[in-house]
Amino acid sequence: MKLPTRISSETTRRRSMLAWGALGLLLYGLAALGGHEAARHGWVTQVFLNTIGLSVVPYAIAFMLLDRTIYIPPVEGNSIVALATLLPFAVLLATCAVFRIDYSRGAMLVCMTITMVWLWSGYLRFVRRYVPKFGYTDPQALEHLDELLAMPGAARNWHAEFHRITTLAEAADCDGLMMERSAAVDPHRTRTLARYKLSHVHVYSVERIAELLTGRLALTHIDENFLDDHAQNFLYAPFKRLGDIAAVLLLAPLAIPIGLAVTLAIRMESSGPAIFRQERVGLYGKVFTMLKFRSMTDEPDTEAQFAAHSDPRVTRVGRIIRKYRLDEIPQLWNVLVGHMSLIGPRPEQSSMVESFSETIPFYPYRHLVRPGLSGWAQVQQGYAASHEETVTKLCYDLYYVKHCSMAMDLLIAGKTMRTLLTGYGAR
Repeated sequence: MKLPTRISSETTRRRSMLAWGALGLLLYGLAALGGHEAARHGWVTQVFLNTIGLSVVPYAIAFMLLDRTIYIPPVEGNSIVALATLLPFAVLLATCAVFRIDYSRGAMLVCMTITMVWLWSGYLRFVRRYVPKFGYTDPQALEHLDELLAMPGAARNWHAEFHRITTLAEAADCDGLMMERSAAVDPHRTRTLARYKLSHVHVYSVERIAELLTGRLALTHIDENFLDDHAQNFLYAPFKRLGDIAAVLLLAPLAIPIGLAVTLAIRMESSGPAIFRQERVGLYGKVFTMLKFRSMTDEPDTEAQFAAHSDPRVTRVGRIIRKYRLDEIPQLWNVLVGHMSLIGPRPEQSSMVESFSETIPFYPYRHLVRPGLSGWAQVQQGYAASHEETVTKLCYDLYYVKHCSMAMDLLIAGKTMRTLLTGYGAR
């Protein structure tokens, strides 16, 4: 019996969202017809109609940005949809201001609302509420998956169903078949695997399933295409660098007075320099001097160690600036000169990098991208306070290295703003 071709759940969701986006253009058509009728009666101006036409561009860009984040666990849906909608419309507003293009605020608000509601309803219907169904033939594969999901410091906020399968028909009814990589070594299991593949059943490794569900890369195996995926992201690197420089220059009028106030508070509370310097490891393993506002009474050059909860070395001013990340304001200079980026894996101390590189598989791979003020691990996990949590942190960092893009950077930036407002993860 020939089984029907089954499309992967990710491809199905992407196609559904694309169709949903195309259908949404009808809403813009209805809005244009309504605006034309209102203009005929003198209720709105031609600028109103022109603004509706211009808004089709950010609408399309919003769906493109959302498409670039389909691989991210659906639990991030709220942040993704909001950023994918607001950013293109913010760019449109800036463009109108720079080139002095007349636009209607009312029409812009209507179009942005249409985009937000339509984007969120589609995401909720085709992505957020969708529960993937995976089959497995070997119980050991499920045990291995449980080990990858239950990592120290990681939240369990994924949704999926797993079913033991015994026939080809059962496998075809799933979104994919989960198998151990060792299955390809056993001749009998290889023949079974071939039958599944020839019947259009999508086969995933245990590590790949864990990545899809959690937004982390498993360290038991790095996919062969990991470096190829990273090479594609080099196209984004120069644009990201220009964005970093522009962002620092825009933030300078706000960061400089806040930095001066923090400097004064530090000097009034305790003796010693306001700026703390420490060697960190950056892009391609190069060492650089990272700047921070001093938050401790005494920070001598001793053996590197993790910061603890209620660390007695932290001053009263230090607790405040660490909670809201004000101690990292001097790192904007590191971003400006190219040592760091606004978004990327947090740089570690040189001695810790040497130690982790010897004990944690694939640890040096995190240096394939420029380190950042905030990263995927920070917004997902917070501060890593042990060797075990550092392993979890690396899983998030490598996921970012593999998937870094403008859409993901925007998501991290949005979640970082939440961190700045709440003080989540500070030590």
